[in-house]
Amino acid sequence: MMVYPSGKIRYFTVREAARLQCFPDDYVFNGAWSETMRQLGNAVPVKLARVVADSVAAALLQAKE
Repeated sequence: MMVYPSGKIRYFTVREAARLQCFPDDYVFNGAWSETMRQLGNAVPVKLARVVADSVAAALLQAKE
């Protein structure tokens, strides 16, 4: 949600929220707005997940050596 200086509130669209989480624009969401927003709110941002996964993979490869 975005709060303007005047105090007015505007809720993000599903697509805006998805972009903030770095989901690809062609990713399709199903369900009601509230359910989709809950899922997006619980999602790990895509780029963060990639960084963590790369770090775990590197640690596992290093431990294997």
